[in-house]
Amino acid sequence: MFASAISKIRKVPGRWARRIVIVATVLVVGLAAGGYAIAKGSSGSTEFPQSSAIEAQYGVRFSRIAVVGDGGLITLTYVVLDSEKATRFQSDVQHPPELRSEKRDGGTKRVSVMKQGHTLRAGQTYYLVYQNTKGALQHSEKATVLVGSLSLQHAPVL
Repeated sequence: MFASAISKIRKVPGRWARRIVIVATVLVVGLAAGGYAIAKGSSGSTEFPQSSAIEAQYGVRFSRIAVVGDGGLITLTYVVLDSEKATRFQSDVQHPPELRSEKRDGGTKRVSVMKQGHTLRAGQTYYLVYQNTKGALQHSEKATVLVGSLSLQHAPVL
């Protein structure tokens, strides 16, 4: 089969053979570049950063920010590491974490705590729900979580 293809190419005049080789080369290079771009774009882009200072002070590890509810709400998900510190963290409704876009000015700290005053269990995942005021955060951008004087930067927004 390969030999017959070669013999057919030999029958084609020289300039057509060169064009076929050029087009084939462009296609191979384009596919390789596209594959590389897809692989590079998907690796690590959704990896969530961590802050040992926030974990030590508040007893929580933030794990995800997602725009939900048709873009009108944001969830900030966290895992409880220390139940005593995390309970204090969640009970402080006057100073909720603030979410800021790293791409634009503005952010949101209009949060609704679903159930206050209960004891949080270590290892469990909980979340806070924010109003996405004026589209403070959008899908596929990076955000900063501000908690007191500490911050967690470059968090991907899903």
